[in-house]
Amino acid sequence: MVAHHYHPTDSELPAPNPLYFRYQQLRADSITSLHSHPWGQLSMISLGVMEMALGEQRLVAPADYLIWMPADLEHAAYNEQALDYTSIYVSHEQAAKLPPEPRLLLLTPLIRALLNDFCERRVGHMMDEWDQRQAELLVERLAGTRCQESYLPMSQDKLLAPMLAVLHQDPADHRTLAQWAGQLHTTERTLARRCLRELGMSFGQWRARLRLLKALAWLKGDLPIQEISWRLGYGSTSAFIAMFNRELGCSPQRYRQQSAERGSAMVGKGDAAL
Repeated sequence: MVAHHYHPTDSELPAPNPLYFRYQQLRADSITSLHSHPWGQLSMISLGVMEMALGEQRLVAPADYLIWMPADLEHAAYNEQALDYTSIYVSHEQAAKLPPEPRLLLLTPLIRALLNDFCERRVGHMMDEWDQRQAELLVERLAGTRCQESYLPMSQDKLLAPMLAVLHQDPADHRTLAQWAGQLHTTERTLARRCLRELGMSFGQWRARLRLLKALAWLKGDLPIQEISWRLGYGSTSAFIAMFNRELGCSPQRYRQQSAERGSAMVGKGDAAL
């Protein structure tokens, strides 16, 4: 029999019926050590980025994705920013409808509305038949939403790996795929095919995601927004602000204010059931 290192709070809970919600506030730079849960778990954050590690696999997700973790898989978690965190345990019956491996699940408007209703009412276990129906509808919608392994996948491909490493260090690097191909002694078409095969997206999409994650990390510090824009390679601050608004639905300044407001209210550190 395999011994599982369950989070200590799990032993105090009855099984989800079919969902169970826990609400917590996490401080910036919160780390949760290796642990697992007896049920499948959906993790939702209010802003910023959450990272989960399972051995060599890393799941990095911004707030418009849920992280799905099947039961009994040991994982560790980390978040850079202060944020509100919701952990949702899923019964074995309902979990069977979701992927058998850890994945990011896109929060569509309907999925977000169903979750927000539970969260605003601070529902823990389902209280009545209506809650149970809503929970079942939520899982059905999650089973059909966009599913991916990582928001920002990496690759050990001999051509892609050096290019991605340079961009991690300097997201403002403006070289086109054709210019990278020349430097790597290959063709633009070959690089484009490898991006789609290894990363599941185009070179341009990958670089845009990298820049967004870098922006989220830098906004928690004191760098002026104009300098963040410059470090990311944007030709103007307004272009950076437009991208940020399009992706996250608020301005960089508003995001920074929300992060600071939540940070001043945070209590505890690293003790969440992630």
